[in-house]
Amino acid sequence: MKNKKLNAVLIICCVALAIAGAINTVSAQKLEVTYLYNLSDFNGTIPFYGGRLSIDYERNEIYVIYGNSVRVFNDKGMEIYSFGDDSDIGQLIDLAIDNEGKILLLTYKDKEFSILSCNYRGTPEEPIEIKNLPAEFSEFSPNRMVYEGGNLYLLSQSDLMIVVTDRKGNFKKAYDLAHALDIKEEEKKDKQVDGFNVDKKGNIFFTIPVLFSVYEFSLDGNISSFGRVGSASGNFGVVSGIAKSDNGDFYVVDKLKHAVMVFDKNYNYLTEFGGRGLKPGNLTGPSDIIIDGMNRVYVTQQRGRGVSVFNLSFN
Repeated sequence: MKNKKLNAVLIICCVALAIAGAINTVSAQKLEVTYLYNLSDFNGTIPFYGGRLSIDYERNEIYVIYGNSVRVFNDKGMEIYSFGDDSDIGQLIDLAIDNEGKILLLTYKDKEFSILSCNYRGTPEEPIEIKNLPAEFSEFSPNRMVYEGGNLYLLSQSDLMIVVTDRKGNFKKAYDLAHALDIKEEEKKDKQVDGFNVDKKGNIFFTIPVLFSVYEFSLDGNISSFGRVGSASGNFGVVSGIAKSDNGDFYVVDKLKHAVMVFDKNYNYLTEFGGRGLKPGNLTGPSDIIIDGMNRVYVTQQRGRGVSVFNLSFN
C-alpha cells in the first residue's frame, strides 16, 4: 500500500516538473529577427526618405504615404497601385483602412482638416464629419489617425489630445494627455507625441521623445509608462514610432540608435535589431513602424533607404 502511495506521489511530482519545464521552455523562447527585403517596384527598391505607414490587415496590403501620394504594396513587398497628388483633397497627412477595405484619408486644406472615406482606388466618396466634440476640444486639429475595432483614434501631436469616434464620426471619448502627464501648457511645444498606435483591444500607446518614454492608456483609463535615457541596452536615445505584436510585445523605434528595440508586455527589454550601417538589415534614421498579420515588421528610414521588412520567428 505504501509503495502505491509512493508511486502516486512520484508520478504527481514528475508531471509537475514536466509542466514547469514546459512553461520555462515557452518563456525562454528566443525572438529571432531576419531581414527579408525592402519595398520595391519593378525597378528595384523604392528610395523613400521617411514616410508614414498603414496596413490593410484583411488583405495584408501595405500603404506608404510619401509626399502627397499613397503607394500600395502586396504581401511580397511589390508595389501594386498608387494614387494621390490630387490638389482637390489638400495635403495628405495620414491614412487608415476600415473593416470593409475603405481607405480613410486625413487631409488638410485651407488650414481645415477633413476625413474622407474613399474606395479601394483612393477616389473620395464621402466626408466623415466629427460630431458632438466637447467644448474643450472645439479647436482640435488632428495629424495622426488610427482605425481599430470600428473606432477612429485621432491624435493632435502638438496639443497632446486624442479624440475617439465611431466610424461615422460620432464622438465617444477624449484624452487630454497633457493633463494626464502633468505637462504644463507652456511645455507642450517641447513635449510633442511622436509614435502613436492602438492595439486590437483598444489600448492606446505613444512615445514622447524628450521624455525618453513609452506611454500606454489601458481600457480602464489607467496610464503606465516605461523608458529611461542612456546608451546601454534597453535605454532610449530618441524614441519615435511604436507598434505592438499580437503576443503583446512592444516594438519601439530609436532614431539615435538606428534600431528597433523590443520589450515584452511587462515592459522588460528583450532585444533590438537594425543598427547603424549600410548593410542589408541595418537602419538609417528609422521612424515609423508597423507589424502585419504574418509577423513581418516594416520600418521607414531616411537617406533614401526606403522601407525595410523583417520577419519575426520564435525558437
